[in-house]
Amino acid sequence: MDTILIGLSYALVAVGLALIWGVADIVNFAHGPFMVIAMVTTAFASNSYGVDPMIMIPINAILLFAIGYVTYRAVIRPVMNESMESQIYVTFGLFVFLSYSLLVLVGPSLIEVDHFVFDGTTQIGGTFVSHPRLVTSIVCLASLGLLFGFLGRTRTGKAIRATAQDREVAKVMGIDTDHILSITWGLGTAAVGIAGTMVITFAPAHAETTPITWTLLAFAAVALGGFGNILAAGLGGIAVAFVEQFGIRLLDPSYNQIYVFSAFFIALIARQVYADTQS
Repeated sequence: MDTILIGLSYALVAVGLALIWGVADIVNFAHGPFMVIAMVTTAFASNSYGVDPMIMIPINAILLFAIGYVTYRAVIRPVMNESMESQIYVTFGLFVFLSYSLLVLVGPSLIEVDHFVFDGTTQIGGTFVSHPRLVTSIVCLASLGLLFGFLGRTRTGKAIRATAQDREVAKVMGIDTDHILSITWGLGTAAVGIAGTMVITFAPAHAETTPITWTLLAFAAVALGGFGNILAAGLGGIAVAFVEQFGIRLLDPSYNQIYVFSAFFIALIARQVYADTQS
């Protein structure tokens, strides 16, 4: 049960990364810090002003969408036509800047939420299920449904898909691809913002380690599912949770991240071997 619950939060984070990757064709190393921004704002609002994390969901979604939109316009757009190495340097530099800014802002102490309206546990079939994890999974599943519905049924969503398939053809069709890429970055960061808002209700964060942990988890999920394929990336997030829980229960729980990243490297090698056999 816990595997599916945590897997849905991994799925939402991975889908946000895959959406940006698939449409803009840029590797966003700053994905984890964006998530921690949502965690910090949620903890601050809850602990300082008594604002429940559920209320912070739309607030952080809008905030992170705006941050993602502005990030593309101010930081990413200038290097869109540059080499992949230049793009990687920019997003990695953004990761470093945001990570250390968060560390300076909140310090080395743990970031956690003191109160949540859905605190507690419920016994289901002999298994105790955490209310925060259960609610988080429901919110993440609903967010995934809304995102897929937006991409599949709205005019903007169809423009995003057209831009992902062929940017030059999309321009010929009259689509403002620059604006679409900005919206895509906004949606990707909004997705990770919603996940961060909910994950902080049961998993305390640390400004020094959490950004890199969630960035690598998202990359592992995307590698397992498929680069640029958002549905497969979501399934990859659930697969990451299964790998993690398998290692925790059957091996040593203190090395849970090693199991995930081992699966990540195996997936990368397998994809390369498959690509070589097809060429």
